[in-house]
Amino acid sequence: MKSRFLAAILGAIVLGSGATADIGTAQDRRTSDESLLATAVASSNRMCASAITVTLTPASVRGVGVDPDERAVTARRCRDVFDAIRPLCRTAAARAAVVAQIKQVSCGVNSERPAVALENGKLDYRIEMGLATWEDRQMISDYLLDHLVVGGKPLIVQVVRPLEEAALADQVAQMNQRCGTSVVATFDWAGIPEQALKSRAPSNYCGHAIDAVERICVDHAGRDAVARQVSRIVCGRADKRSISLGSGVLDFRSDFQSSDDRGVVLEYLQNVL
Repeated sequence: MKSRFLAAILGAIVLGSGATADIGTAQDRRTSDESLLATAVASSNRMCASAITVTLTPASVRGVGVDPDERAVTARRCRDVFDAIRPLCRTAAARAAVVAQIKQVSCGVNSERPAVALENGKLDYRIEMGLATWEDRQMISDYLLDHLVVGGKPLIVQVVRPLEEAALADQVAQMNQRCGTSVVATFDWAGIPEQALKSRAPSNYCGHAIDAVERICVDHAGRDAVARQVSRIVCGRADKRSISLGSGVLDFRSDFQSSDDRGVVLEYLQNVL
């Protein structure tokens, strides 16, 4: 009897010690989450030359008291906001937009679905507990591209256009190397919708035309024809696809939906060059 009694006491001591360790570990995790959030905020403010502050809204009350683990998850997920903001600040236009239009970030819980909203300098981010986070960062980034404004236009116009122009330059440089030419390529941005910019459609579809020109350069005759008759490529969008070549300018308009642009442009060039 005495031995069983001592064993019970020892077991209680062990269990009690384990509970204390678990509490300490949980507290350490919560402290770490909030510390990492503070680091993310500081990093974003350096990158953007901004002074954004962050608040965590009170965790939900479950029965008696506040669930501290919910606050820890909120702090962890709140980093998604700043992970989305930092890449935007690679351009001067985006930095200016962030500084002027985001003063505070507030993170909390939404029992229905993740949500983000920007109003009067406050970016409000609601998470859904237990939901995977990998899509949230992209959701926040897309939202900011749509709702931060520069010169009366969404930030996406200022951010994505340079990326598209760089992609176009890379594509035409490869073509010039193959063809032995010095053709330049540009976009006609008029009429290109913002959704097409998000999906990077301009460089994708213009790439089809550039690839068709490159395929002409499979032999000396083709390279000579391109060198003599093509000095510039202009790409744009139209409701109905069109291709024309005149005065050294290959003008290609895509509907950003057709799957056979490359073949159609190649056939056109084979007939007119």
